[in-house]
Amino acid sequence: MDDRIVDLSVDPSHVSAISDYIARGIDHGCGDCIGLELEHFIVRRDDHTFVPYEDDFASGLPGVRSVLERLAPYYDQTILETQVDGTRNLIGLSREYASITIEPGAQFEISIGPVLEVGDLEIVYQRFRNELDPLLEELGLMLLELGYHPSARAGDIPLIPKNRYHFMDEHFRDTGRHGICMMRATASTQVSIDYDSEEDAVRKFRIANALTPLFAFITDNSPVFELAPVGSEGLTTSGLAVPARMVRTAIWNDVDPARSLTAPHTFGACFGFDSYAHAVLSAPGIFTVEENNLGEKRSIQQKGKSFAEIFAGCELDRASIEHILSLFFFDVRFKTYIEIRAADSLPIAYALSFAAFIKGLFYNTGTVADLSSRFECLSAEDIASAKRELCARGFAAEVYGRTAVEWLDELLGLSLRSLPPLESRYLDPLGELITSRMTLLDKKLEEVSE
Repeated sequence: MDDRIVDLSVDPSHVSAISDYIARGIDHGCGDCIGLELEHFIVRRDDHTFVPYEDDFASGLPGVRSVLERLAPYYDQTILETQVDGTRNLIGLSREYASITIEPGAQFEISIGPVLEVGDLEIVYQRFRNELDPLLEELGLMLLELGYHPSARAGDIPLIPKNRYHFMDEHFRDTGRHGICMMRATASTQVSIDYDSEEDAVRKFRIANALTPLFAFITDNSPVFELAPVGSEGLTTSGLAVPARMVRTAIWNDVDPARSLTAPHTFGACFGFDSYAHAVLSAPGIFTVEENNLGEKRSIQQKGKSFAEIFAGCELDRASIEHILSLFFFDVRFKTYIEIRAADSLPIAYALSFAAFIKGLFYNTGTVADLSSRFECLSAEDIASAKRELCARGFAAEVYGRTAVEWLDELLGLSLRSLPPLESRYLDPLGELITSRMTLLDKKLEEVSE
């Protein structure tokens, strides 16, 4: 079957521009580097309640903006968002190997890398916490690492003052029921890896998609959904069904099929950088970004138009390409690296463990070749089925003809054998979960029952 996409509205030069941009990762990656993005919730220290971006002037309670302002002296660059009325808001910080960004519902994210060693991720993260934690304590705040906000419903969480998020929020209202939950109340751990050729990139991309259900399951760290404990019968007060487990997976199943789940044609014979570029150009654009002569950027809403239509007759520059790629949230996505997005936000020991797990699996040529051969006949529906099975049956689930236990035991062994001793020790937290047949969710539920 020929799975090539035929859409005459897509400019071949645009496809080439995006494809060439992704291919830059072949030459500009550092080889076997990894990157880590870890999102956190900032909450009140005394009761773990939600903290918005804005300070509450009536009560005097600080918001996330105050945290950023106090943290800014430690960073080389501040990132400002200019509003329509000219107001400029601090929304990010940056320095070598570390960037801080604020997600739609004021989630606090650090992006680390690229680096060669898991230990380097730990060093950068620990510096971040050493600087941040005293400021949080002074303000009566703290960080939580969970997949879903423990004390707030998505509908009660305001968006931060960033125009793009308001346009996305409006778009997702028409594409699924869980866009509001995804944007405002979820937090994740993302790991990025390199590739050395398009063939290598495609193999790793397919393997990562195939393993996404298992990654999401073993990193499940969401005991609450819309203030209801997971597994609760019936609906939340928001009118949404409460998943048995894997809350973020359930959410992403109902956000926007054009830009989430498995990227189109991932397992097709013609899949590669060109087909990925074609897919993102064919999807709704939501908004574009313009920059004035002062270097100030503003977002322009684009309703009902694909990126191909929006940029028709124009050349795609680097900023436009990066903008397009950033607006797709597949389980696995391309930039100039492969970003694996399945894991919940995790305590740092588990986040580093997951990064080591990924490194061990994807930087061993024999393992990549072996896993690639096993997933040659897979489909997006097979992945969706695996997610449903894992949500319903946990470790007893059948995934691609084997139990989840068999898969996870084997994958842990493969990763362990690939990592040098100084890095294999980072596998211990995740390894203990796998060998004890527990997830962080299971451990939290067990603590509650006791």
